[in-house]
Amino acid sequence: MVVCQRISASIACLAMLLSGCELRPGANQTAEPFELSTVDMTHRLESADTIKAHMAFLADDLLEGRAAGSRGEALSALYVASTYEQLGLDPRGEGDAFIQPVPLRSAKLDLESVAFRILKGNQTDTFVNGEDIFVSGSLSETSIHATVPAVFVGHGITAPEYGLADYDSVDVRGKLVVVFGGPPAFLPSAEAAHFGSTAVKQKLAAEAGAIGLIRLWTPANEAQISFDLLKNYLSGASMTWIGPQGEVKDSAPEIKLRATIRGPAADALFANAKMSAAEVIEAGETGPVKGFPLTTSVFLALTTQHDDGLVSGNVAGFLSGSDPLLKDEVVVVTAHYDHVGICKPEGEGDRICNGALDNALGTAAMMDVARRFTVASERPRRSVLFLAVGAEEKGLLGSDYFATYPTLGEKSIVANINMDGGFPFYDFSDVIAFGAEQSTLGEMLAKAVGPMGLKVGPAPFPQQGIFTRSDQYSFVKKGIPALFLYNGFTNLAGENVGLGIWNRLLQTSYHQPSDDLSLLEDYSFAGKYAEVFYRVVREVANADTRPQWYKDSLFGAIYAPRSEKADAP
Repeated sequence: MVVCQRISASIACLAMLLSGCELRPGANQTAEPFELSTVDMTHRLESADTIKAHMAFLADDLLEGRAAGSRGEALSALYVASTYEQLGLDPRGEGDAFIQPVPLRSAKLDLESVAFRILKGNQTDTFVNGEDIFVSGSLSETSIHATVPAVFVGHGITAPEYGLADYDSVDVRGKLVVVFGGPPAFLPSAEAAHFGSTAVKQKLAAEAGAIGLIRLWTPANEAQISFDLLKNYLSGASMTWIGPQGEVKDSAPEIKLRATIRGPAADALFANAKMSAAEVIEAGETGPVKGFPLTTSVFLALTTQHDDGLVSGNVAGFLSGSDPLLKDEVVVVTAHYDHVGICKPEGEGDRICNGALDNALGTAAMMDVARRFTVASERPRRSVLFLAVGAEEKGLLGSDYFATYPTLGEKSIVANINMDGGFPFYDFSDVIAFGAEQSTLGEMLAKAVGPMGLKVGPAPFPQQGIFTRSDQYSFVKKGIPALFLYNGFTNLAGENVGLGIWNRLLQTSYHQPSDDLSLLEDYSFAGKYAEVFYRVVREVANADTRPQWYKDSLFGAIYAPRSEKADAP
């Protein structure tokens, strides 16, 4: 599921599901009562059967959890490609194939090589990786051995329009910056999501001349996931993609030293400083905190083993539009088909994380939407690309690779609609749409689901900023309006039943072997979920006007500054 940055892609994905957005006024108006017709019920039942069949393959133990670069992931890609061919879609992978290979670099940390010390004068404090510090392997360096002075820079953000200029008062050239982990709680959700991203903080630090970045683990971080769980990812490998010319994707290669710290390590780092770690963390919960030099330095040594022999893949099936004037505009529909593989040590019973909900469900629903379009009496006006992306769990790698190297020639991508997980265990009365407040896609979604008697409801955790944490963000960064769909928490009686279900699944099944086919007995609600997916894609593909960012959208301003913008409703 979503990275999801790479303290572990899995953590980003968790944060994704604990996230949300604020909708425009009027976007969540309840539609007129809806009576299910015979045709609608037929579609829903057909979709339910189709999704059940696809999930039975994708979430089977034989695929061993579909980890990025694994045989199970490759078999899944072939299954999706075969389905596309059966449906009559055109291949849009590499050459005449459905699959676009995504070369990967695996970076595996040598656990015995890690040395992390905080130095102040003649005093040295040593910390063990996975206890009060977390250090992962380097994507670009095989060996790191350095001692660097530390500087605290608050949230590590440069955004004068929000009163944030954290690098203005300190010199960080050649130094290691210390920043709060995660999004600043005092910013609106979209802005918090963007500026709270580790990748954005690393990029801003590099632009200021820093060579290292340490994240302070805050209570807000701990509320999302326990720091103690991080040690489960120490033996795993970080990943990135390798481009056609051999370039290795790293958001900020200048940042050589990277770590996350908490508790005693944070206290040691702020020893004898202007403020203690606890004081700056408390102050940072409500507003900006001005940076200051620390009296300590950090020594970090580690060795990383690189493996450039792994390959993931994106599976691309193309449906040409019917309108001569619009068919060169493409709506890209995405779902990631990978998961986290064999996730338990030997001797611990069931070791396979099947990823039934995350994200065999989304992939199966996307393939069902493709089926619906191919059997429809009329093709959509715009073209539609159905893109099953790989290596999402390792940092949105497949979607980022495609967005960087699209296989569509001169055609223009006008929108992305993404589906990543869900819990269709009840008949829902609303739909969550992360990013709905950023572009006219939110209005298009409301129009599409209104006839189903659904409203576009608010997401349950708007403070987390999920919009940057799943595959749609790869397209957003290219200036393309996007939506991430999720079924709402409210049932037909108006009760919030989703929150309790989500909390239970988070505790028992998230990235665990129990996320398997036994969770779903009734697939009819998954069929309704797919109906939502189909209707919004059809609405966008048939609309007279392509989607536009709103004039006040942060993402439109940053990533599509020259595009025509729309007034918010």
